[in-house]
Amino acid sequence: MDDFRQQQAFRLLSRAVLGVLRNAQDGELPLFAWTLGLSQADLLEVLSACAPALGSMEALPDAQYQQLLAQRPPLHNDLLLMLLANRSAAENPQHGRWLAHAVAVASLGNRHLWQDMGLSSRHELNQLLQCYLYPLYVRNRGDAKWKHFLYAELAEQLGRPGLKPPECHSNQERTVCHPSGTGNLT
Repeated sequence: MDDFRQQQAFRLLSRAVLGVLRNAQDGELPLFAWTLGLSQADLLEVLSACAPALGSMEALPDAQYQQLLAQRPPLHNDLLLMLLANRSAAENPQHGRWLAHAVAVASLGNRHLWQDMGLSSRHELNQLLQCYLYPLYVRNRGDAKWKHFLYAELAEQLGRPGLKPPECHSNQERTVCHPSGTGNLT
């Protein structure tokens, strides 16, 4: 990937990471999502890279940060490991790791994944996944909604058929999220 496209992808990654943090702070995602599932030192590194304008961030007291991490939902680690195993070989592995963490925690939300990541469209999410999680991106041949696809992949990997992501809040969106025959998947 050329330098311009790498810079563009990193800007989009930064927006997604900051969108997840904002959605966690605003209550759209569980507060655990504010950690991205990372150690505090790693989270501060991500913030420094993705939001340099914020300057040096002060760490939370360790006990408080550990309480946030302890709220990790049961399937989070399995989903994260699956995402990490599908990082693009040609891209910056650190950036792929950050995106995997952002996707794993954003998948805990009740909206479309792109919304829970603070992105403006599914197209932007597709760009990120194509860049940083390409093996996963290409397996979604049917263009399934990303949460549906991720949980279906996880279900297959864990041997747990019927594993489903959180549902959309709005019944109005149900026909968009759940085309006929797909049940309650988003």
